[in-house]
Formats: sequence, C-alpha cells, structure tokens
Amino acid sequence: MMTSVDNRIDRLIRRVQERGAMQAFAFIPGYPAHKTPNPVTKYTVAVTNEEVTVSRWFIGKDKRFRIEEVKLCLRVYAPENSSGASLLRASALLMDAVEGCDSDRAIEALSLSGIGFDTASRTEYRDVNVTLRYLSGGVSDA
Repeated sequence: MMTSVDNRIDRLIRRVQERGAMQAFAFIPGYPAHKTPNPVTKYTVAVTNEEVTVSRWFIGKDKRFRIEEVKLCLRVYAPENSSGASLLRASALLMDAVEGCDSDRAIEALSLSGIGFDTASRTEYRDVNVTLRYLSGGVSDA
C-alpha cells in the first residue's frame, strides 16, 4: 500500500529523472540487487528507501502533528572504464538535481559517500544519501 510519503518520494525521483543531464541516467530500484545491469553501460542510479521514522506530537488535546523522516540512498554506478573524477561529477549532478527538485522543502541532509566497488556488477559507485522530513497535521480531531 502506497502512503503519502511514498507518493512524495516517487514524485521527487520522477522530477529528478526529468531534470537536464539526469535524463541520460538510468534509474532502477535498489532491491533486488540482481536488477543492477552487468556490465554498467551508462550512469545508473539505484534508489533505496533505507529507513522511515514516524513521530507523533500532540499539543494540548486538539492538535496533532506527524513527522515522517525518510532516509534514501541513491547509489550512482559508473559505466565501465570511467574515472573517479567523472563519478564525482555524476554524483554532484545528482545531488544538485535532488536539491533543485525538492519543492516540498523536505531535505534535512544531503551527503556523499566515498567511492565503493560493487563486485556483482564489477563497477565503482558512490552513494548520495538524502534525509527528508515531512510534517503533516495541525488538524483538530474534532
């Protein structure tokens, strides 16, 4: 069952995919891992929703708020025979696109991992980690 947060994340990823240079990237689900192409022929972004935390806040007896914090991992796989510098540029492009497409102003944090190596696809990758925070509520129970 899709939640409103799932829908917001899907909208964000769709906007990122449609943005400028991101159209040349392939976007795939992060799981199952066997979906990662082998060999990787173009920059590929595996999208994984790593964690969702829900907090409920009550102010008095009438007002309630819900805060949902989502941690996404956008793993950028480099095409074979590309350089670490080009992987850094691709990751930076992805970070800029995510930031530019955040119409909900939900980004709490953006970070970039070091370079890793995926043995299954035999390629280098970097993770763009995104923490999103969505606030809903302020509605009366009455």
